[in-house]
Amino acid sequence: MKKLLIALLALVMVAGCSSKPTPSTPDNGGEDGAITSADYTYVFATDMQSMDYVVTQNAGDHEINANLVDGLLENDNKGNYVPALAEDWSANEDSTVWTFNIRPGVQWVTSTGEVYDELKAQDFVTGLRHAAEFNSQTIGLVQTSIKNLDAYINGQVAWEEVGVKALDDYTLEYTLEAPESYFDTKTTYSILFPINQEFLEAQGEGCKLGAADVNTCSFGNAASYDSILYNGGYILTSNVSKSEQKLVKNENYWDAEHVYIQNVTRVYDDGSDPASTVNGFENSGYSEAALLVTSDNFDATLDKYKDYAYNGLQNTYTFGMNFNFNRTNYNHTSKTTDKEKQDAYNALQNTDFRLAMKFGMDRVSYMAQAMRKDIAAMALRNMECPYNFVLTSEGKPYGDLVAANTTTTDNLTEGADPFYNPEKAMEYMKKAEAELDVTFPIKLDMLVQQNEKTLVAQASSLKQSIEASLPGYVEINVILADEDTVSRSSYTAVGPEDTDWDISTSTGWGADYMDPKTYLNIWSIKSGDVIETTMGIAKADNPSYDDAANQAAIKAVGLDKYQEMLDAADAIVNDNDARYEAYAKAEAFL
Repeated sequence: MKKLLIALLALVMVAGCSSKPTPSTPDNGGEDGAITSADYTYVFATDMQSMDYVVTQNAGDHEINANLVDGLLENDNKGNYVPALAEDWSANEDSTVWTFNIRPGVQWVTSTGEVYDELKAQDFVTGLRHAAEFNSQTIGLVQTSIKNLDAYINGQVAWEEVGVKALDDYTLEYTLEAPESYFDTKTTYSILFPINQEFLEAQGEGCKLGAADVNTCSFGNAASYDSILYNGGYILTSNVSKSEQKLVKNENYWDAEHVYIQNVTRVYDDGSDPASTVNGFENSGYSEAALLVTSDNFDATLDKYKDYAYNGLQNTYTFGMNFNFNRTNYNHTSKTTDKEKQDAYNALQNTDFRLAMKFGMDRVSYMAQAMRKDIAAMALRNMECPYNFVLTSEGKPYGDLVAANTTTTDNLTEGADPFYNPEKAMEYMKKAEAELDVTFPIKLDMLVQQNEKTLVAQASSLKQSIEASLPGYVEINVILADEDTVSRSSYTAVGPEDTDWDISTSTGWGADYMDPKTYLNIWSIKSGDVIETTMGIAKADNPSYDDAANQAAIKAVGLDKYQEMLDAADAIVNDNDARYEAYAKAEAFL
């Protein structure tokens, strides 16, 4: 699940569904006291690029698409997996065959809310085939999981041999290559969402199953609200780039009684004014606001709304300082000589140099550019997976397993700050100096969106703390660029050739299913989702994978050993305790 978000625990102000922070007594309410309202208004920061929900992986797309189309299962407000389009589901004894019983009476509707057809089990078969034939950006989630799907994608078998079948109109069956006790949790992700075949193939010659051609298929065109059918809670009625997005409740939704907001409006916010959502909350009918410390009159605003403010909870997205191990793009750089480029290349491939950077960064100060310093540490995560992401059969958190496989005695739980240590940073840098034949300081470029005041402040903080911890050894050059330029180099980058930076904090990852693999596989040299755009490493299906420089970077960083550990963990399919332990070892190595 690729993300480009500001990873913040901000103070959030809400006023129920009123635009003003005054007590209200709604006329009606939903289940568990949920307030119903005609309208909800807030902001968005990233344009929607595609409504082809089984193909796109961009978070800006899914923020909208997830409201337009439902999957087999969904999460309730406590994270539990509950029925959606599947009324119930089951697996065979070894979790290689999964059966989902489809909810009867679910309607596909058009962009005008007109009923088009009833949803059937075959629609899930169509959805997966379309995703496979259109090179879905999220196909890796199931490509080697569903039987023969990888073989079909590689032209080795016919579609009829792929392990997805509609046994009848309301019974869907998946057959897997190997046991997966967590396969049902993958069904909340859009790669397994349904598509009506008749409608799909009416959107152009290239939409026909078996004859895919992106140039002659308009399905999912974000400029046309009628380019998809809807079976979710909302219908998209407006999508204007860098302006607005509007959704209206789908009155034919199968669960319409539990949709409590009639109209959703999202207004574009480029982030240049940290006080913009507060101003919108007060003057433009916003339903909530994020109060950042960079906002004007922070203290006075917080005091004014103290009865309506709360600290946001830590979410499941993990962001870090990414290193570009094989940079080839220098359109935006402070380096003036080839030697400066080569020195940075050599330094970033050195483990001790990277550890020096890790211990030299003051993450609390970095986060304090967006929130009060006394709560900034709450945002810290000290491993890739959330500490309590999964539990062993005895209830032991996954994070405990990672900690037990490291040499550190530091507290690695959420909110702890075990790493910032300038003295230790210098110890590692001295080791790196002895190992490297380079000229210090090493110049590292960091590309930052110029209109995002908070991101610029955070980049400045990162620069200040690392340079102070490692004086004379590292020079971080914050290069300001427009939103589209930064996005092309991170969020919407398609390969290593787009990554125009040495270090970056622009991208993060969130869980797609309930297994550590969902986080740790993103840096697999075989199938990693973002290894190319967060590490500059070409993976196995890239023609540049075998290039000498790419292979040298893989071995220098240890990604070949990491891949062996991933493979060993993923091979354990019948013992979750052993599987989690193996993934914890891989994460500890990482």
